[in-house]
Amino acid sequence: MAVFNKDLIEAATKNKFFQKEVYLDKKVQIVMMHIEPGDDIGEETHPADQVTFFVSGEGQAVVDGSRTKVVANRVIVIPKGAKHNIINKGEEPLKLFSIYAPPAEDPGVAHKTKADMEAAEE
Repeated sequence: MAVFNKDLIEAATKNKFFQKEVYLDKKVQIVMMHIEPGDDIGEETHPADQVTFFVSGEGQAVVDGSRTKVVANRVIVIPKGAKHNIINKGEEPLKLFSIYAPPAEDPGVAHKTKADMEAAEE
């Protein structure tokens, strides 16, 4: 197996997809996100722990009702089963990546827009 060795900051900065998987194995998944100003990911829960690193932009994370400001170079940890949402409160796209353990999104997930993601969930 090849070693996954990528500059995730650069990859997230260049990412234009609302949601795009960049790595998957049996225990870990890495997903990039690009959230437009005023948009959010939508309230959700996962059967996995989630570590989210914010690359650029300004937003708010809501985890089990607790709100916190998020900006570049910050990390939040979302425990398995926690109800959460990430909201872009800035004027630029909010760029981030999440590491799920175990994987929480569909394998190969890639949605150009939030509408594409919502349509796929129906």
